Amino acid sequence: MQLNKSDLEFILQLIEGKTFKKKNPSDVAKALKSNGSINIDRINPHRHEISLKKVENVYLFLQQKCNLNLSNHDELQNHINNFNTQQTRATIQVEQSNSKAKKSPSLKGLFLSSLTPIDIKINSDTVSIIPTNGLAYFCFHTEVIKIPSDVIIAGIENYQVVWFAQNYTRFFEHKKVLFVNTNPFMLEWIENLENEYIHFGDFDLAGINIYQNKVVPRLKKCKKHSMFIPDNIEMLIQKYGNIELFEKQKHYHSLEVHTKELFVLKEIIKKEKKALEQEALCEY
Repeated sequence: MQLNKSDLEFILQLIEGKTFKKKNPSDVAKALKSNGSINIDRINPHRHEISLKKVENVYLFLQQKCNLNLSNHDELQNHINNFNTQQTRATIQVEQSNSKAKKSPSLKGLFLSSLTPIDIKINSDTVSIIPTNGLAYFCFHTEVIKIPSDVIIAGIENYQVVWFAQNYTRFFEHKKVLFVNTNPFMLEWIENLENEYIHFGDFDLAGINIYQNKVVPRLKKCKKHSMFIPDNIEMLIQKYGNIELFEKQKHYHSLEVHTKELFVLKEIIKKEKKALEQEALCEY
């Protein structure tokens, strides 16, 4: 079953506890009811109430009926965030090949790109990562990847940023940066990483949570790590922030943060009641 962004947002809101009153339940709602995910109750001759019944069945529906390898709230939220109504054709292709969001045995691994030419070792072979907008390199998850010690690893939440890394060059004074998409294989890979790591994600509460609670615990050996936060982040959020995205992350409003930098970012987001996706940085 093919789902659009509105369908996925509907499912996310159900998981977050929202109920809907609809005259005619959608095909997606009917499909969810058929596998025991939701209740659809007639409350009067003209309205049905739709509510969550069993959250684990929702993820089974996404995996089995929609070919989406999503198993928790954060993965579903990130998949929704990667939708962009102004995506280029190349970006849409990236989204369709997203190994976190779509089942595909051939895409179990890492996508890599860089800001300047970087030589890395894949197994015993030297491979040159050449910066080219619209192009990324793929490494299968069983391959052994070795990175020069002076290269900074940038963990990227959204695939289109890996694909169009050159759009973000001005944000990195140190140009020897390797962009790597954040997925389960990347989280496993960074457990032995000794390089400096920068998390380059969305400037929202979900992004803070991903960095602090999913990425940082894996960085057991790296010499230094941080979340990239522009100096003018408050102005950027004020001017380009998304109110709707902030509203969808209410379940993170009580998120505890562990560093001063993350605390400041969280307070700006809550004060402005807006969130900023990382792709917006290349548009101003």
